[in-house]
Amino acid sequence: MHKHIYFLQSYAMRYGIKTLFTLFTLISLGGCATLTPSSKKTYTVGFYNLEKLYDAKDNTKNKDYTADGTMQWTEERYKQKLSNLAKAISSIGGKNGPAVLGITEAESEAVLQELVNTSPLKKKKLGIIHSESGDPLGLDVALLYNPRQFKISLQKAIKIDYPGNFTGKDILQVKGTLSGEPVTIYVNHWPPNYGNARQGERNRRVAAAKLREMIDTDLKADPNAHIIVMGDFDEEPKSEILHDILKANGRPDPSYKDELFNTFYINYVQGLGSYYRRGDFIMLDQIMISKGLLNTKGLEFVRGSAQIHDPEFMKYTFGKYKNTPRTTYNGTTYIGGFSDHFPVYIQLHLKK
Repeated sequence: MHKHIYFLQSYAMRYGIKTLFTLFTLISLGGCATLTPSSKKTYTVGFYNLEKLYDAKDNTKNKDYTADGTMQWTEERYKQKLSNLAKAISSIGGKNGPAVLGITEAESEAVLQELVNTSPLKKKKLGIIHSESGDPLGLDVALLYNPRQFKISLQKAIKIDYPGNFTGKDILQVKGTLSGEPVTIYVNHWPPNYGNARQGERNRRVAAAKLREMIDTDLKADPNAHIIVMGDFDEEPKSEILHDILKANGRPDPSYKDELFNTFYINYVQGLGSYYRRGDFIMLDQIMISKGLLNTKGLEFVRGSAQIHDPEFMKYTFGKYKNTPRTTYNGTTYIGGFSDHFPVYIQLHLKK
């Protein structure tokens, strides 16, 4: 909790007391929003790190995930994971599930096809956009979407020129219309430290700069563009990389057109997180939006709708990890859970 008190003090110094009061107002509104849903039709937009969704076939990039490998990854365990993930995804944002869901750590389009064909997800008939990248573990980002709500007009894998010999996941750019309104979505999974904190931070700076370049192009073409940035950033909302390079913060003032509003700032200030590490929750998975989605006609962010999706069935229910994400493995011990991350989501609606 001390880190959050320090963060609030720093936030007040950085953005001013007036903006800090606005933040507390949004925290209060956020509590009300969960009790009083919008009367308008809402569209759920989410993100989920699936935690190493490999098939059970021979895997050249990660031999641990084979029947004879360290993880003893069998067809039975693979099918169980698909069933678990399908149950989790179908429940995000309510009974209708997500209109759009960015994901990461999927091995291929084939495993995603098997995922969307697994009950109870199968009846939703989700579309798939997958980006095959040079990730060293063979895991990629992708987008699942409800074709009745989201219509695709463009998809592009944005390569990132990392220093040295490092290769990582692409940024997936998808343009389309959500309920008839134009939207640009960026799905990210930035490089973790891989044992080298300095190199990891340097790589994330490069990824942030590339993403910011794309966003600047979008905003130059249309200052009121509807942009949604989602992903596992391996950075918390207060980080310098997100603040200064990506220009994403917790200031919901729509007059700052070049900034992104980080919808999960409030969750972070409340001490919440999507990932559990070393005895504490941290907010690595986030969704950020352009100011064109605040206080406007047309598609609009529902205030207070940013949520970490953590129903009881996705948690450990006892022991030292109680209430944390129920994982597929604990080390090399098979648990049969879901993922080491909780999904996150926001909701949008049409304002006339």
